[in-house]
Formats: sequence, C-alpha cells, structure tokens
Amino acid sequence: MLPKSVRFDRGTLELGADVPSVDHALWDPRTETRRAAAFRFHDIATAADAIGMELHGDLRRNWSVRPLNAAALELRSYQAQALASWAAFSRRGVVALPTGAGKTRVAIAALFETGLPAADLCPTKVLATAWVDELRRHLGEAVGLVGDGQRSIERVTVLTFESAYRHMDALGDRFGLLVVDEVHHFGGGARVEALEASAAVARLGLTATMPEPGSEAAARLGGLIGPTVFEMGYADLVGTHLANVAMVRVPVRLEVDERAEYDARMRVFLEMRRTFMRLHPEADVVTLLRGLGRTPDGRRALRDRARALELASFPRAKRSLLRTLLDRHRNDRAIVFTAFAENAYDAARDNLVPVITGETGARERQEILAAFRDGRVRAIASARVLNEGIDVPEARVAIIVAGALGPREHVQRIGRVLRPAPDKEALVYELVTTNTSDARRAQQRARYAPRRST
Repeated sequence: MLPKSVRFDRGTLELGADVPSVDHALWDPRTETRRAAAFRFHDIATAADAIGMELHGDLRRNWSVRPLNAAALELRSYQAQALASWAAFSRRGVVALPTGAGKTRVAIAALFETGLPAADLCPTKVLATAWVDELRRHLGEAVGLVGDGQRSIERVTVLTFESAYRHMDALGDRFGLLVVDEVHHFGGGARVEALEASAAVARLGLTATMPEPGSEAAARLGGLIGPTVFEMGYADLVGTHLANVAMVRVPVRLEVDERAEYDARMRVFLEMRRTFMRLHPEADVVTLLRGLGRTPDGRRALRDRARALELASFPRAKRSLLRTLLDRHRNDRAIVFTAFAENAYDAARDNLVPVITGETGARERQEILAAFRDGRVRAIASARVLNEGIDVPEARVAIIVAGALGPREHVQRIGRVLRPAPDKEALVYELVTTNTSDARRAQQRARYAPRRST
C-alpha cells in the first residue's frame, strides 16, 4: 500500500501518490513508491505549501523550534548583511568570507534566528572540537559530536565530513538546519551523500574560497546548498576587521646534489608529459596523471616526480632558514606550515616545538593549542590539520614552508594569522625553492594573497 505522503527512509524519501511532483524522483519497484534523495524535501515542502496541501509525515513537525535573539551576538555589519542575504534566499546558500572574518558567528546567528535543530558538518576532528566548544558557549546547552571516537546525538550536533557520510542516512531527518563549514570540499563530488541524505530545509555553506562561477563544482554546491548569497574578500577587511599583514617571499636554492637529484627525477616525467600533451592537447592534469599511471614506466616516472616534489618542498636551505626565522621570532607565536607530514615532524624536531598532524589525538591537540594560546608554546608545526577553522588570534607569524593543495590552501593558511587582536601586525613568510615546481606553485598562489593595508 502506498504511503499517503512522505516517509524518511535511509537518507531518501518515500513519496506517496498525492505528493507534488519533484525532479529526480524515481520509481522503486521494491516498495512500489516514488523515491527521492532526502535533500529534495525542501522542494516537496515548498510545493505543498504553495498549494495549501498538508503533508502527512511532514518532517518539519518533528523539529522543535527554539529561536533566540541574535542581537546578543553583536554581529559586525558585514556579518549581519551576510545573515540577511542568506535569509532573503529562503535560508539556502553559501556565505564566502575570508578566514578570520567570523563565519562561525554568522552560522550561530542563523541557528539562533531559525531556532531549528541543526547539524554542523566540518572537515576535521580538530575543527569539530572547536565548533562544539563555540556552540556550547553560545547556546548554553548540550552539543552532540559524531566523530573523533565519539557518538553523541543532541538537538545541535557537530559531525565530521566522514562521520556525516557514514551516519547521515540514519540521522538526516532529525535536523532542520544544515551548516557546512569549508563547504568547498564538496564541490569535487566526494562524500556528497552526506548532504544528499539530509532533509534539512535550511542550508548554510561557509567558505573562504568558493569554486569558480559557472564551474561544475559551483553548480554542484548550488544544487545541494544553494547559490553564493554573500561574498567579501581580504581586501575589504584587512586593516579594519582583520589584522594588517605583511607578505614576505624568501627564495632559496637547491644545493648541488639536491639539484642533480631533482633534475634526474623530473626528467622522464617531463618528457612523458610533453609527448602526452602533444597527442592529447585538450587533456588536463588529472587526465595526464591517469594516463601515465596505466603503464609501469609511467608509474615509475610518477614516483620519481613525487620524490622530486618532496625534495623541492623542504630542501636543506629551507630547513636552515626555518631555524633562523623561528629564532628571529622567538617572542612571537608562529605557525609553521609544510606540504607533507614528514616535513612537519622534521621541523618540530629541529626547533623543539610541538607538531599537530592527522595522527595527533584529540586530547594532545587541545593541550598543544591551549599551551600555544597562553604562551607556553611559541610555535606549532603542521602539514594540513591547521589549514582550516582553528581560532588562534594569538598567532602573529605564519611560515609557509611549502604547499601541496594550491591557492585555496594558501588562503586558509594566511588566514590563520589574520584574526584580529589589539595592535596586531601579522607577518607571513613564504619560502620558495627557485627553478622548481615549488616556485611554479608559488607563482600560481601569488594573486590570492592579501595586500598590506595602509
């Protein structure tokens, strides 16, 4: 027998014959019902409301609504504008603000104003813990956490992306608001089931770096979260709501033996790339790498290239320069960013500072960050874990030893030292190995760096 209206079932919706038509609903012969991904519930509810139809099994009736006054958050003018713009777009869309500009505060304001039970998705365990602490502080109620070895479900619950991917099919009908921090991660299509399995009608994406307008990634986020409803860049905020920043690029050279090894390991790959691109002029980098990976010689060339990239990322000159810079700034708190975890461990050992990687446990991470904030630790080394979302306004110096993930990663790293503090002047060093792939990557990142405010 067909259900009369709507029933949530393992991240999907079973739709009765009386439910208004919805795009992408498919017939399921196992249950003899139409079925749609749970994120389509917004479309179904909107269509039903438009014709005055009462939905049986309406998920919204199960969501206890407890609005709070967002005025208590004392939003900055641009944060209030972002919130108002999101509301004007039916509470669906992406807010793009620079790192340090207070995206978390906008999300909490959205939670206050909607009063809906909320799921907050974030990419890392470190960031999930930070979100839990911030939400507890403002809400004054229990906040759930799914990830980092914990599984507690509350009216407001924080989930890592991986945990959401694994569990949203069971939890997706519990939350009316879905907040997705660092939402750009879903632009590539990986783990999007976490968003598709949520029935939340209100959706807020947060990022510092949206995909290019018109790109496939932007279209994907537009369908799952909504359009970009508000955007501001570094230039709009540095020197006012963000700290002033000076960018210093320091070139280094490979030593003779390093240069010989680098050139030797890159030679075959570069020859293969030239041949491949001559035969396939329209191919992109991903196609090239896949093509080379299909042959033993190609795989060998890729392994040699990977070793060359590692060599260019942390040669002896960078290692020595890093010691000099940390000694120069021994009275400042600094974050050292490397391309690879192994380099972060090397930097930590060389300079007797702690390291945070994906292998660092939750308690140890919290202890290191607490010691950094109160000055007992002068620097932290990390590869990628500290790229996103960690609030450390005490950090004044960033030393970018190398990057592996392109302009977006670069923007996130700079943002770690832009959080405002009284009389703060931030300083970012970028170490670049000349005449290598490291220098080419740095050139590509250059246009994304903020300019010093005057």
